[in-house]
Amino acid sequence: MISKYRIMRGLLKRKVMRDIVWKLLSFKNKDDFIKYESNLKQNFKNTQFDVNYDDISKIVSDIRSDGACKSPKLPKKYLDYFVDFTKDNPCFIDRDPSKGFFIKNLDRVKELLGKDVVLAQYFNVNEDAMAKELSEDPFIQSVACKYLKNTPKLMSVNMWWTFPSNPTEEEKSKHAHVFHYDLDDVKFVKFFYYLTDVDETSGPHVYVKSSNEVIKYKNTFIKSKRFTDEEIESLYGKENIVSVTGEKGTGLIEDTITLHKGITPKLKPRLMLQLEYAINRYQELSCECLPEDQTLID
Repeated sequence: MISKYRIMRGLLKRKVMRDIVWKLLSFKNKDDFIKYESNLKQNFKNTQFDVNYDDISKIVSDIRSDGACKSPKLPKKYLDYFVDFTKDNPCFIDRDPSKGFFIKNLDRVKELLGKDVVLAQYFNVNEDAMAKELSEDPFIQSVACKYLKNTPKLMSVNMWWTFPSNPTEEEKSKHAHVFHYDLDDVKFVKFFYYLTDVDETSGPHVYVKSSNEVIKYKNTFIKSKRFTDEEIESLYGKENIVSVTGEKGTGLIEDTITLHKGITPKLKPRLMLQLEYAINRYQELSCECLPEDQTLID
């Protein structure tokens, strides 16, 4: 049986269709949205981020026009907590629940496998109490609410390592290290935070400014298309390709219908935290894994 997620992806490949459905849902859910937004405004003083409520409209406007916008830095208590979290919890190679290991054992794991590890993800981060607290912060909720024009639903909380390696073209495509776009719902938005310092040697996130609104590429109804750097430069210009670097805690808010990619680190690994909000929630995108399904590499 075809899932709701697959049906959504098939029907909403075209921007005009997404916009129509989004407007209909926004109209249908208008009363709930207004009430939810009002409550967030009243509680905004409780945010842990260094930001004022008056900044929210500008942030949302920038995401709408450019596809992404810089976020205030992740508060130190969350930054420190999630860095420690990675030391005490296993991550999983290629998001495979049968290939778990503790980050301190990375060199040993590479030796056992006889090859580099490109990516390793943590599962069930959304169940952590501190992740839940962060996901409910009035700043994050306010941006998501105003951008979606609906009461936001938390799709997932993800955290993963990307390591210096020499991936094959297939691995680059699998791990989104080539330009692409996501289609996770009618409307959705993601909050990315670096948990390590990121420069051009440690795999920055890259996005193409305005490609959320200006569709210059040819779409496909089979699967999410991958694009070469040359294609994107010729379509949008090198000046609109933005590489996001910064010290740990640096944040980016993005609607990843915008063309984007991660760059494979050259020298230093990158640790990323991501929270995603949407109008609807699909289990296929939740990145959850039952504990009994997890196996550690000895």
